[in-house]
Amino acid sequence: MKDNQMLEQKIGKFMIGIGCVMEHAATGKILCLHRDRASYQKGEWELMYGRIDQHEELFEALRREVMEETGIERFQIKRLLRIWHFYRGEKKAETEIHGFTFHCIVQSQEVVLSSEHSEYRWVTPEEALELVTVAGIREDVKFFIENKNNRKVALSGVSDKIEQVL
Repeated sequence: MKDNQMLEQKIGKFMIGIGCVMEHAATGKILCLHRDRASYQKGEWELMYGRIDQHEELFEALRREVMEETGIERFQIKRLLRIWHFYRGEKKAETEIHGFTFHCIVQSQEVVLSSEHSEYRWVTPEEALELVTVAGIREDVKFFIENKNNRKVALSGVSDKIEQVL
């Protein structure tokens, strides 16, 4: 096999995801969205997630995704919460996603939903655990609850499912 063919096989072909636990500053409640109209995980409650576009900077992508899904333009990125990895379906390059979830703070509770979602709720983190059934999203909420007042970052689904805290 030629060197350039070997190099091409080693170059990753995967997506990068971005998401956040959006906390309302005054109440401590977090924003949950209901995926009623989306084809993937239809009917599930979730947080805000999306994919980073090619050549898009990490925080630019986060701001774009939050704006697209909720209409929220002004918020503060407080910290990185969790680094994760999963397959959106069958285990193949087209479905592989490495991602980052951030803890963000917002002053307003005003939300304008995109066509991906049919409903939203501002709920306590504990109430979010009752709504959310998707394992990876539950991990984000659980880690947020357990580590709200520190700077720990979870590494989930990385390196054979290592669960480490930095």
